[in-house]
Amino acid sequence: MTSTSSRTLQLASITGSLLALSLGGIIYYEYRKTKSTHPAREVAANKPPKDDLQELGAKPVAESAVNVSYRVTADMVDEHGRMFAGEILKLIDIVAGVASRRHAETGVVTISLDRFILVQEVKVGDVLHLSAAVNRAWSSSMETGVRVMRENGRTGRQQYCCHAYLTFVALARSPEGHSGPPASIRLPGRKFDRPLIRPKVKKVLPATLIEKKRYLLAGHRRELRLAAGKKANGGMAAFRAEVLTMSSSLHSELTMSPRAEHSKVISDMEKELIADALSENDPSVVHSVDPTGEEVVSLAPGLYDGLGSPAPVIRLSEIKETLNQRKRGRRNTWTEPGNSMDTEITRSTTSWMLEPGSPSKRMGGRKLDIPVSITERSMLFDDPPGDPLRFVQIEETYASTLHIVMPQHANSNGVLFGGQLMEWMEKTALISAQRLKRDDCSWTTAGMDGLEFREAVAIGDVLTFRAVVTKAWRSSIEVYVSSHADLPGSETPLSSSRFTNECFISLVALSQITATALSLNTEVVLPDESPAEVVSIAADSRKAERLHMKDLLVTLYAKTDT
Repeated sequence: MTSTSSRTLQLASITGSLLALSLGGIIYYEYRKTKSTHPAREVAANKPPKDDLQELGAKPVAESAVNVSYRVTADMVDEHGRMFAGEILKLIDIVAGVASRRHAETGVVTISLDRFILVQEVKVGDVLHLSAAVNRAWSSSMETGVRVMRENGRTGRQQYCCHAYLTFVALARSPEGHSGPPASIRLPGRKFDRPLIRPKVKKVLPATLIEKKRYLLAGHRRELRLAAGKKANGGMAAFRAEVLTMSSSLHSELTMSPRAEHSKVISDMEKELIADALSENDPSVVHSVDPTGEEVVSLAPGLYDGLGSPAPVIRLSEIKETLNQRKRGRRNTWTEPGNSMDTEITRSTTSWMLEPGSPSKRMGGRKLDIPVSITERSMLFDDPPGDPLRFVQIEETYASTLHIVMPQHANSNGVLFGGQLMEWMEKTALISAQRLKRDDCSWTTAGMDGLEFREAVAIGDVLTFRAVVTKAWRSSIEVYVSSHADLPGSETPLSSSRFTNECFISLVALSQITATALSLNTEVVLPDESPAEVVSIAADSRKAERLHMKDLLVTLYAKTDT
């Protein structure tokens, strides 16, 4: 018993000693905490643990978000009251740029636009509500998303319109005394003594569930952009060169001598002019005899100086016959090819217009003013059942526009505003589309595929846009548009221009009367085994991706309509 009691007392003593040491350590630790007077230590002690993003100086999404509204005015819409997609993209680029600049705390420029799908058309008088936020930031770039809601101007109902994702890059501040665009913007002719260092932008700190979702999806979209850029570079370069060849061949055709079908028209016109001069005893009429001994007349050679062709020589008997026809009231009527609506109708591609019994506005070379009612117009121009398939060469859809970059077209950095570039590209695509479908059609933009801003364009640069239709489906088409800037002082802009941008634009054909989709019944003919054929084949997959994205957007955001 004694030994047992002594052991119990020893264990109790040891346990008490350990407990005393523990309590003493705790008391000493608490004492050191309360005695600490260093401000940094006090802040560190009371601050919650930081995650990786906070340690890098991340910025909450809400600090740079932008929410604004715009009213759609008459200068933003086409002749049918529909807002140009380019105008919507201009507003999107503005609010996205402001949000990006707030996040980066320095100047930014747009470098790319992801696929843009227009789910709801916008009419004059509507109000657009735009919400922009930076989804994710990397070293010196960031992705900014913009959501657009359309408010009906009459009912006040709001509907989801579209989404857009743009990538911006931060610009380093220019040194003191630097004028013009920031030094970090790459422009032709610029040389730097040392490599440019781009500023680092803060990371994005997503707070809500939707912000975290956007953060993850932004990384996925970036990977897709990089992969798509590497994959498409080779093929698109070859197709781009082919489009340039179309423009040069078209220029050669326009500067050649008149085609055979026009020669008779020109000959009749010259005969009429000589007959007029002869009847009025004009001294410019020259009489002579040809080698066969027949009397001929012509105009004074000096009148044809600079035309590159000699003065016409016509038999006097033919001129007298022309004058006799006038006495009987039969005067030839000539029209300059390509300048009358009637010539375009005569050259129309559908065979049903030329069937016996179909209305014609030209009889015997004379114009007849035939009033056309709406019903008759629909009979003339609407696609009838069984209309044969039309074939249009891709060269026939070629369209080109030219713009000089003025100060009003530039952004705050002194280079071309990205939204303005998108507007010019869309309007060039609309001209190309009009070459495919006759005037009863109203073209509207449904979407724009990825657009990468490869080179900056400065004030004073001359931009040339070229567009061709690459694919035609039942009621929609895909148009390719490229942009080249002339090099300053170049003697041959076509061969020395620098490539700046390219994209694919989707357009839908609508009836001008009912605003419903029209059947194109047209196929674009492409050269065999050409880069254009490769691009056209890939158009089906691009369309499938656009439709999939549209369905996804409608599913996600259609329920938000109020």
